[in-house]
Amino acid sequence: IDGATAFLPFYSAATAHLLQMSQAEASKYILCSTTDYAYPNLADGKADIIFCLGPSDDQVSYAEQKGVSFEYAPILSEAFVFFVNKDNPVDSVTTEQLRGIYSGKITNWKELGGNDEPILAYQRSEGSGSQTGLYKFVIPKDEVIPSRLAAVIPTMAGIIDVVASYDNSAGGLGYSYLYFVKNQHYDDNIKLLNIEGIAPTTEAISGGTYPMINTVYAVFRSSEPDGSDVRRIAAWCAGSTAKGIAQELGYVAYETQEDAK
Repeated sequence: IDGATAFLPFYSAATAHLLQMSQAEASKYILCSTTDYAYPNLADGKADIIFCLGPSDDQVSYAEQKGVSFEYAPILSEAFVFFVNKDNPVDSVTTEQLRGIYSGKITNWKELGGNDEPILAYQRSEGSGSQTGLYKFVIPKDEVIPSRLAAVIPTMAGIIDVVASYDNSAGGLGYSYLYFVKNQHYDDNIKLLNIEGIAPTTEAISGGTYPMINTVYAVFRSSEPDGSDVRRIAAWCAGSTAKGIAQELGYVAYETQEDAK
């Protein structure tokens, strides 16, 4: 079992439940190599099932080179969020404004009603779930302005830290996923931005009103035979018991339209 950092609490608790042991005992069966490496690990057979957001194009291409294709069981719904330093007076942005920032067309916060201060638009590393989210929700990869090496932050925690404390500046802009920001690396020196006027809350995710909602999957190789343990685990993780575990931990369980009725 492998996966992204933001969803480790869920797949750790699920593993412990299925194996009927403590999470400490179950941890020896779990990797958390982050999205960057979990997909290659799945393609290489180093993991049997991973818990991640959808893959990047490069991760799919790597799997195809290995003769591997993936199947996806939707498990959780997550908000892709943007955040600034708490001292930044800007509270809300539009998707079009974010596209302008990451294409290099908007470079100063005063263009968004903020202070006369350069926008320090940080990015994540290629292959991370957050960077793939930027390409999915805001701007295609080939339209993103080349970023200075120093502005590419390799970890989810790092991009929060740099926006929270960068030279006491209010100019930083970063992005991540709501659960990680709120529950795994909370910092009261940042604030989450509203997108299109809508705050990123669990209620807005559940109701489908927040504009940037991504799906977390249990991902496995398509070559898994019918009835295999991996397929049974993926199906269980989409079921009612696993949804209860997710909700207890503060996640939003994925719901189909039929579930919502």
